[in-house]
Amino acid sequence: LRRDGSKRGAWVGFDSLYEYYSCKKGSYTIIFAGAHQGKSQFSFEIAMNLAEYSGWKFAIASPETGSPKDVYAELCWVYGRKPFLENQSGLHQSKEEARKAIAFVKEHFYVLDSGLDDFSVKDFYREVRNLEEEEGVKINGCLIDPYTEFKSGVSEGVRDDIAIGDDLTEIRKQSSRGDYHTILTVHTKSQASKYEGGKPYIPEADFGDIAGGMMWSRKGFMIINIWRCPDFLQDSEGRLYDKNQVKVSIRKGKPKAAGRVGSCYLWYDPIANRYYERKKNEFGDYANDKRYSYPNPKEESLQKVLEI
Repeated sequence: LRRDGSKRGAWVGFDSLYEYYSCKKGSYTIIFAGAHQGKSQFSFEIAMNLAEYSGWKFAIASPETGSPKDVYAELCWVYGRKPFLENQSGLHQSKEEARKAIAFVKEHFYVLDSGLDDFSVKDFYREVRNLEEEEGVKINGCLIDPYTEFKSGVSEGVRDDIAIGDDLTEIRKQSSRGDYHTILTVHTKSQASKYEGGKPYIPEADFGDIAGGMMWSRKGFMIINIWRCPDFLQDSEGRLYDKNQVKVSIRKGKPKAAGRVGSCYLWYDPIANRYYERKKNEFGDYANDKRYSYPNPKEESLQKVLEI
């Protein structure tokens, strides 16, 4: 370690984000935010970037997204940067685009589903190991979305913070054992609205707002908050936020080589179902590893986004 140094984790698709955050195998990330702030979309973005640019294979449990076929359809939309489901407007993937999306998602993503049975964190990792043995694949990343859909010790009378601490210990151990990077999304408690010019908005969340208490901040490694910026508020430089602007705040960075505390802005394109980064007053780029040739978004597509 002294000779080689502690290496950074995998690139996550955006230079502005990578300055603060990387995905290191054997570790885990907690993504927390209030309702409708984009936790699942952001976690799918990171997972897709790791699959596209680092070849990672992911095991996913995302009950709130829907059934396994719903999760696969969402992943195909994310990959294709265009709606996967056919629609009357015609703004959807062609047959050839859909074929490519299905092939890529089939190769890199495995959706785990408990059906009507309760699913604990231990159950999830047991299924990941079974998947590796049965399919002969090596899983690199795990996505648990969200934590509240998983059975914990609370149902057996264990105090909330102790049950959460036990599950986070399990996630840390299993991530290390399997050399996975686990992404875990977490809801916040109900937050009181603030007002600006008579308009209500939900403020940025902090550790104390995470449902279940401060155990998350004590035991978490990489901890990220997602906040959709209200377009009637101003940033620190007095500029009004864009309608689709998102603040990504790294609240805890551990291990040190993986990242550090800080924040950046990304913009969300609801048509492409993807994030992009850009400089002020300029159109931007979707996640794009510079080793690959990938088209930039068309200006008219971004203009539609800005009008939404």
